[in-house]
Order: sequence, then C-alpha cells, then structure tokens
Amino acid sequence: MRKIVLVPKAEDRVVIVVKLKGKVERRGLCGDVFLVGTPRGPTVADISVDTSVRKRELTINAAVAGLEPNGHYSFRTRIIKGGSTVKEFASLPFQGSDLKDGRFAFTEKWMPDKLWDINTPQNTFDLQVSLVDADVHVLDTGWTQRFGYREFWIDGRDFYLNGTRIFLSAVPLDNAQVGAALATYDAARESLERLKSFGINYVYTHNYGCEPGSHPSFTEVLRAADDAGMLDQPEEWDDPYRFFRW
Repeated sequence: MRKIVLVPKAEDRVVIVVKLKGKVERRGLCGDVFLVGTPRGPTVADISVDTSVRKRELTINAAVAGLEPNGHYSFRTRIIKGGSTVKEFASLPFQGSDLKDGRFAFTEKWMPDKLWDINTPQNTFDLQVSLVDADVHVLDTGWTQRFGYREFWIDGRDFYLNGTRIFLSAVPLDNAQVGAALATYDAARESLERLKSFGINYVYTHNYGCEPGSHPSFTEVLRAADDAGMLDQPEEWDDPYRFFRW
C-alpha cells in the first residue's frame, strides 16, 4: 500500500512524503522450532566440511566462540559410518588469536573407498568435532554433521563428478518456494525421485533472494537430495535476468 502525504513548508515549498507498507511473503514459522542451551565458555558454533577427490583430502571449517586470545586449543575429529569410527585425526594446536572471522580451518589427507555419487547416495558419513584445551580436556562438541565425500568441478566445457565426466539434465525445484508442506523431507524426496525417474540428475532451487519470508528453509530439501542421489544448487542471483538479455 502506498500513501502520499503533502506537507506544507515555508517559502512555498511542498514536501511529498511517501509511506510504504512492508510486506512479508510468508509470515510466522514454517517448520520445527528448537530451544538450544549453550554452555558458558568456549563453544563450537558451526561446522562445514569440504571434500576434494582430486587432492584426496577433506577440510574442516569450524566457527568457535568464547576462546581466550592466548589460550591453546585444538580440534579432535571422528568420522563415523554405521555407528563405527572409520577415521580419527586432530588439528594442529592454535590460539584464540589465530581465528579468522571467528573460524578455524584444518585439512587432513583422507579419502574413503566409497564415494557419494548420484548412483550411490547411501555412501555418507557422520562427522563429530570436539574442541579441546592444552590438556586435551573436551570443552565442547559440535552437532554431528552428515556429509558425502564427493567433488564436482568444471574443466573447459565439461562437468566432472568424482573424476568422471557427467552430462547434466537440469530443471528448477520450487518446493521451498511453494509452501511449507512441499518443503518437508518426504515431499521433497517424492519430487526428486519422480524427477530422477525420467532422467533428471541436477536441480536448482530457483530462488532469486533470501529475504526473510521469501521461502521456507532448504534444509530438508537438501537432505532429501543427498538421499535421492540428486545434485542440488541453491541460488541467489543479484540479477536473475542477466542470462536472458541479448
């Protein structure tokens, strides 16, 4: 709604004030809400995993908070499959002052025998990262992260997944834009399995922004894509029409 108000001013000037009513596409909460308690002191806030088939290594990037600038810390990492530990390793010691934008990254040479692929989506692992002090006392353990060991890259005009050339058949996936009911794991999995049944192996989320309320969370959509063996790319374009201009 737009409202224009004429405000008289001195010297025969008129100021036009335009009032715009804010609008949110989807109000309220679309999904589960959890209340999480955080202990005082050093904590692990976020963990990401970057795997490289070409380098045969994985990089852990962890956000941590509450560290003493001169305190000495390190990370202890476990990779788990089916409840059993398949790999354990530790980062080099670091100090709180070594963080970059509140994060610390470390790399380990390791690659499993079985990789995640569009035909082997069951090849996933659980990652558990703990922050320890100089005496190897556990200060905090991050939430368990599931990941698949894989790497996608472009070489010239060709696409490669885990070192094998792949031909992509792509369509947009709008489940998270339509509404909360279709953004659930079960609904997204059904959509992905149906697309995969006639040859689609790559979807993009078709969103042109991430403003609050523009779409529900992509969490369950991405989890369903992992389990279905579908490549999925979330989008956020600064100019969504640039590819359609001549």
